[in-house]
Amino acid sequence: MSVEQYWMGKGLDLDGIWQDFDGGVGYMQKTAGSPLHLLRLTFGDHPTNLPLFDHEVLFKTVKGTFHDVKAECFSDEAYGKAAPIFLHRVDRGSGVFEFLAQFDPLMTWVVALGAAAMWYRKAFTADQELDEKRLTFIRTNFPSASKSEVQAYMKAWTTFGRRRVLHRLIGQHLERVEVSTAPLSSSQPPVMVDMKVIVALLQQGTEA
Repeated sequence: MSVEQYWMGKGLDLDGIWQDFDGGVGYMQKTAGSPLHLLRLTFGDHPTNLPLFDHEVLFKTVKGTFHDVKAECFSDEAYGKAAPIFLHRVDRGSGVFEFLAQFDPLMTWVVALGAAAMWYRKAFTADQELDEKRLTFIRTNFPSASKSEVQAYMKAWTTFGRRRVLHRLIGQHLERVEVSTAPLSSSQPPVMVDMKVIVALLQQGTEA
């Protein structure tokens, strides 16, 4: 994508984009037929009097790295069952971006985000201690997580290869990461868990 395409929309293959949209019914059905948890990312520095200049890059970074986490950390069978992540809402001027996704790939992506925030750390002992805190946090707040799911989370922490891209996401004044404790329901507001234990030293990570 050229600079003009990104910023101006110049030369975009709009027919192709609409054809891709029309061909994505299966993705929508897979997603709509799954229990979906809410991911809430809160970014600072979004003045209400200015456009959301970083909307495209934030949205595509979440969407692209979400796919890459699945491809790198899941088995072929689990990858085939996993649906994409979809944008749910953007609150104007608040810096709040909300997404909907299945629990397993969502938590794996959050863990990879935490790894990106701390990728500069070299103290292995300290990381081991944090591993225990992360595992305890997951098992306490999300007790339905299976052993295989937890293994995927830890793989995302230790091996995911696109940490530098996620680091750019963090660098856009990412202040908070929250995940709903249960699938989103139309009848009651979601109960959100602040993932500060998973995304430890988030702000410090931007200084690396």
